[in-house]
This record gives sequence, structure tokens and C-alpha cells, in this order.
Amino acid sequence: MSQVSNERSEFAAGVRAFIPMLMAIVPFGMVCGAAAIAAGMTPWQAFAMSWIIFAGSSQIVAAQLFASGAPILVIICTAAVVNLRFMMYGASIAPHLASLSKRWQFLLSYLLVDLAYAVAILHYMEQGERKYRHWFLLGISIATWACWQIATLFGIFLGSLIPQDWSLDFIIPLTFIAIVVPLLSNRAMLLASIAGGIASVLLVLPLQLNLIAAAMIGVSAGLLAEKLGWAK
Repeated sequence: MSQVSNERSEFAAGVRAFIPMLMAIVPFGMVCGAAAIAAGMTPWQAFAMSWIIFAGSSQIVAAQLFASGAPILVIICTAAVVNLRFMMYGASIAPHLASLSKRWQFLLSYLLVDLAYAVAILHYMEQGERKYRHWFLLGISIATWACWQIATLFGIFLGSLIPQDWSLDFIIPLTFIAIVVPLLSNRAMLLASIAGGIASVLLVLPLQLNLIAAAMIGVSAGLLAEKLGWAK
């Protein structure tokens, strides 16, 4: 990536770095919008969830719980558990943003998502002037946010056009499969997915808490595998 040294060029470089992500973000955003409609949300509820949560995996989980009639507190807590990975992203990138104002830090923390973080942290590690690199993060994050909202709106629109007697329930588990399968790159991830999947099927808990419990069991199984050296 070429060296850049001012706000405008860093922001433009961030937007350009976003372009290769289009093929991943657009279909996922459309599926999230359609899944929310399939779960019984109104278009306004589905779109509000998109910009309030702004995290595809959590939006899918929230839609699934909404469809099953789970209480709102359970939906919020489950989405928070799914999004715990952002704490690690924040801890990793925080030293690079420490000199910024609280307004900047709040904005960038809201916009931070998986792909934007992965590209931005590599940019921060490059040699050269770093004074304006938060503008690179802003550029890639703003582009990601805008693309996600537009893709979600398309999904909501298409989902609303499909007759109600056409069941769209398959969208939610199909999306989960598409998210999980590429992550099964080692034994720890495989063990975590198997343990969490079995727990989600076998556990029967009130208030739809089985999903939270299954997530905790899956994470624990993966961490145990890492600790015992079974990851590879």
C-alpha cells in the first residue's frame, strides 16, 4: 500500500481498501435484511437493527431469537455475547487511537467491524507517517457502514416482496453455516463448533437461554483445546 501523509489521502486510501470487500459485504447484508423480515420484523425494525447493532452475526442471532419469541433482554444479552470479539479488536487498536479525542474514539468504535479492523491494523503496522492513519480507518469504516446499510435495505425490500406463504426460515441457519464453515481451520475451532452445536440442540432452558449457554460451552471447549495444545 502506498505511503500517504494527510487526511484526504488517508481517507481515500481507506475507501479504496474497502472495494475488495464488496463481494463479501453485499450478499451478507442482503441476507441479514431478508432474514429479519423472515423472522417477522417490520421493515423499520429490520433497518433499525441494522444501524444500531451493525454486526451481521449478531443481527442473524437477534432475528432468530425474535422469531422464536425470546424476551428482549435475552436477545440483547445474546447479541452482546456474540460481539465480545470486538473487545479484542478494541484492545488491539486502542494504542493507535489513544491520542485522539473522545469524539473520534467513540465514532471509530461504533464503526469498527471485522474486515475494517483486519485491514486497518495492518496499515497501522506499516512504516511511515502515522499521524493521520485514523483517517484511513474512518474511510474504510464509513464505506463499509454505508454499503452494509444499502445492502440490508435491498434485503429488506426483497424479503418484503416475497409472499408470506413462502417460508424463508431456511435463510437463518443457511447464513450461520456460511459464517461458521470458513472458520473451521483448526481442531480448536472444530471442537468449539461441535460442542456448541450439540449443546444448542440438547439444552432446553427457559427464556430461550439455550443459545447463550451453547455459545459459552462452545467457547469454553475451544479455549480448553487451545490450552491442551489440541489447536493444530
